[in-house]
Amino acid sequence: MNATETVEVGLGSIGRVKILKALTEEPRMLTIYALQKKTHLKREDIKRNLRDLKSIGWVNESRLANSVFSLNRDNEYIRHLTTFFLNVGYVEEHVY
Repeated sequence: MNATETVEVGLGSIGRVKILKALTEEPRMLTIYALQKKTHLKREDIKRNLRDLKSIGWVNESRLANSVFSLNRDNEYIRHLTTFFLNVGYVEEHVY
């Protein structure tokens, strides 16, 4: 997948942007339930958007008692995106 396609998949819906924001603001991994509370999105929408974000390597999933999710902070796109979110005031200064 080229850069254009990756960005279009990653930012292709308001739901994905909200999930990225929620994960950017949290230093810990989040469950789907926690993402629901933070984003006010429907559970099925969160699952679909997480699948897309995982497919491009922007989100990591770990299976503990439940599946938990975090940003892939080693991904170059995510590093640029979190800097952008911070610079435009979309996330708070305490980004991890």
